Amino acid sequence: MKKYKDVVAVGCSFTLDPPYNNELLHLPKDGKSYGRLISEYFGSKYYELADNGLSLQGMHRRTLEWCSKNKDKFKYTLIIVGVTGLSRVEIWNNKRYGDHHSGFPWMSNSQFFQSPDPGAPNSKWKVSPWKKDWPEAERKNYFINFYNENAVFFLAIQSIIGLQSFLKVNNIDHIFFDALGPIDTYWEKLCDDKEDKLGHKLLFDNLVLRENWYKHPQYESLTDFTTKNIDMRISKDDNHPNKKAHKYWSECLLEYMRELSI
Repeated sequence: MKKYKDVVAVGCSFTLDPPYNNELLHLPKDGKSYGRLISEYFGSKYYELADNGLSLQGMHRRTLEWCSKNKDKFKYTLIIVGVTGLSRVEIWNNKRYGDHHSGFPWMSNSQFFQSPDPGAPNSKWKVSPWKKDWPEAERKNYFINFYNENAVFFLAIQSIIGLQSFLKVNNIDHIFFDALGPIDTYWEKLCDDKEDKLGHKLLFDNLVLRENWYKHPQYESLTDFTTKNIDMRISKDDNHPNKKAHKYWSECLLEYMRELSI
């Protein structure tokens, strides 16, 4: 494999060092994430562009931001993308110019949490500014009028196609994998356009690249792995990966890289 000088991991809480959020769990970090372990394998510098609840759009944005500041590093960089849940969205906040908030905008106020600065990795959680700036009743109207799984899928595959195309045209080595729900079954399970009149499934099948997308032979995703193996979770009731799971997943990704010869 290539001797990488920089390893970049982008994702949601499943990409953070375990436990995924010590501010909420009141637990010390007790392990290293799969991305950090892979960077140590290569003896490279590690960049963690992950945050709790980060959306796919946020992951796309952060990756491009990092690349725009590090154009001289592309040749010896590995980017690992732990694809998060597609229903998370990122919305610009005009009242806090420059803020991007990832999350589920239709959540009730009691559920509605998000990092105060999603642009800063591992930032502490607090009640989202959305709760104040975007009242719950308005969020419900958004959900009723503008949200459906067809739109979610379409926006997600646009982000993925755009990011894959950027990485490929710039010859940046990369690996994608499903951190949460598997994207390749999303349309069949959740979208109601079963005849594909909108052409979203056709777009996914023909333009989303699969050659650099790791699929575990037994589990649909990282969360499927931790859900089915209680000893791989940070707690009995929380299926985020513990240090043992991160170590196992890093070994899976490294073996996949050997198969790809990257």
